[in-house]
Amino acid sequence: MMMMKIVAVFAMGAAVGVMYRIPRSLLVYGAFNATLGWLVAGLLTAAGTNAVAAVFFGSVALGAAAEALARRLRKPATIFIIPGFIPLVPGREAYTTMRYLVEGRYGPAVEMATLTLLTAGAIAFGIFVSVTLYRLALNNVVRKGTDQC
Repeated sequence: MMMMKIVAVFAMGAAVGVMYRIPRSLLVYGAFNATLGWLVAGLLTAAGTNAVAAVFFGSVALGAAAEALARRLRKPATIFIIPGFIPLVPGREAYTTMRYLVEGRYGPAVEMATLTLLTAGAIAFGIFVSVTLYRLALNNVVRKGTDQC
């Protein structure tokens, strides 16, 4: 069952890449990044980690992988980030929030809306943290290399 989910996430990452017109030669990398982020979040959730924290670490992993792929392939990191974060988007939670609002169940709606916003914020903050740390580390390596000359 888990292998089927991994294949489905990989296919979804590739489909998002096609939808956003990512070059064909890079679709596999974008789909890999989607699978990586989803796997990290899924494994952490299965291990008992809070869902928001799991999504944060999943987005940190996909952001770091996107930056590494961007440097290696000399392409913008956005090409690898966009297909990567789509599997982490809290679509079910947003739908449930709207359903609760329509049904007039405002207490659970507020609770689910809070979870939705926290998860979306965790995605954005995780990508921000990973990109910032990667670039700081890269600048540090470059500075150390120029100091020795």
